[in-house]
Amino acid sequence: MTMTKAILATLVLVGVLAGCATVTVQERRVVTGQVTDESGAPVAGNPVLVVARSLKLSALRLEYDERGRREVRTATDAQGRFRIEFSPAQLGNNFFLFFYDVTGFDRIKYRRSEPVEITERLRRDQTVTVDRVLQFDPSWTEVARQMAYFGVESDRSRILRQHGLPDKREAPAGAGAEAEVWWYYVDGVSYSFVGDRLTRTSQFPPMQRPAPRQ
Repeated sequence: MTMTKAILATLVLVGVLAGCATVTVQERRVVTGQVTDESGAPVAGNPVLVVARSLKLSALRLEYDERGRREVRTATDAQGRFRIEFSPAQLGNNFFLFFYDVTGFDRIKYRRSEPVEITERLRRDQTVTVDRVLQFDPSWTEVARQMAYFGVESDRSRILRQHGLPDKREAPAGAGAEAEVWWYYVDGVSYSFVGDRLTRTSQFPPMQRPAPRQ
């Protein structure tokens, strides 16, 4: 009797896990919404991805094994709006909505937001609406201030907009022709400036930022 109860309890747990994590939806679904920033302004051109995983539950380990992953992506329009239409069952059975990607996301201005699981909502609703407010990166205020100081069209501002604040600045001791060097360790690049002019770009293997001095 005890063994029977244990087996039944295991089967119930497996059923609960399977029901909570995966869905099979043959009908087409629409995922839509708007991306804005903290000021309420729409964020145009921001990547939006539906990431679908194919999960299979292991009855022995009571864990899911990922058997594959597919994506459907788009970018927000001028008003920050997006719309993705797809057939969930053709992609997978577990779904997350991402508001960033390796390319297209403004990592200097905005913080990466947490993905949103939409698995259950795809099962329940024909149209899933998810709005997202992007938070400014903590360094953005200083980046914008320095860009205004150097001039938005300057070489220094262009580098700031591309990489953000440098991990290290090596400034010459006095005025002259000696270059000021900006180091970006994670990106594996350094830039040398003489006055307002970019004079040299050097690349190296990306590395971790040095620990701050005590």
